[in-house]
Amino acid sequence: MKKLIAATFGLAFALAPLVSAHAQSLAELAKTAEGKPTVTWYESSPSEQIDKVLAAFHRKYPSVKVRHTRLVGGNELAVRGVQEMQARGYTGDLLTGGADHISQLKGRGYMEAVNWAQLGVPKAYTPNPEMVATTASVYVALWNSRKVSDAESPKTWEDVLNPKWTNRVGSWVRAAAFAQLAATEGPDSAKRSLERFIKLKPMLFKSTFPLAQAVGSGEVDMGIGFYHSTLPPMNAGAPIKMRALDIVPMHIIYSGVSKNARNPEGAKLLMAWLSTDEGALAYENATGRGNPQAAKTKTAQFIAGKKTSEWPPEKADELGALNEYYNKMLEAVGSAR
Repeated sequence: MKKLIAATFGLAFALAPLVSAHAQSLAELAKTAEGKPTVTWYESSPSEQIDKVLAAFHRKYPSVKVRHTRLVGGNELAVRGVQEMQARGYTGDLLTGGADHISQLKGRGYMEAVNWAQLGVPKAYTPNPEMVATTASVYVALWNSRKVSDAESPKTWEDVLNPKWTNRVGSWVRAAAFAQLAATEGPDSAKRSLERFIKLKPMLFKSTFPLAQAVGSGEVDMGIGFYHSTLPPMNAGAPIKMRALDIVPMHIIYSGVSKNARNPEGAKLLMAWLSTDEGALAYENATGRGNPQAAKTKTAQFIAGKKTSEWPPEKADELGALNEYYNKMLEAVGSAR
């Protein structure tokens, strides 16, 4: 017993400098960030949602100013980032977007390499020094519970492709779910699944938010949408249920600090905080999008035990080519609502 106590004490003593160094580095970042310009955060959520995230951040770091700028759609993030870097040599301090768009900026040398482990960010969150997993858009099957029984509702992708859903299913206008399925199932298999899905004559929507509303109103019986965009009508009392299928396609959304940032210390501090349980939960509670790698988030718990499917950041070009090809296939169904 004495040996166990001695060993435990020795381990704690050995780890103490690491914990202290971590705390000290964040404190130093916060102190330096206070004297620099406001952190500019480019991100896609409505500002009223991010205001709640920043309110939680400022309870811990009240003197570090942050300004949120909403950029809807990853293309806008990449295009604006490139244009601003070329025109004036800097862009937003913290950039949050899809793997492909952050990778585009990284490929041009516009993202800062950071030792995130030194700031306490879990290694699993950082596929490379320029990118940190922040949240995700997770695909789900959703259905109108008044028109579809639990027994009839889809549990697998094979269930989704059943001909019984012909003229009864809704979909985002983009075929990105099938492109992500290709990461584990292979492009040919995913293409065959998409061809079967197109035969169901799905009703297409420009966004997954109106898709969820259409399911709630009974306009379509079932849909393939996102977890976070299904939550608002569900929480409002609409007769909607959803589940993660046997394979869960998703898009990890990454953040990184831009080169020549006006306040790089503040951007790193905000990113490190978003990677903590406190920050991840604050972000999920405000936006509905959680980090699937943060075990305490509802998103992680929702897909726990399921097989996920997503292309890694280093294969962003391959994913982009598949998206373009599959999207053209789905466009043949007709115009989106």
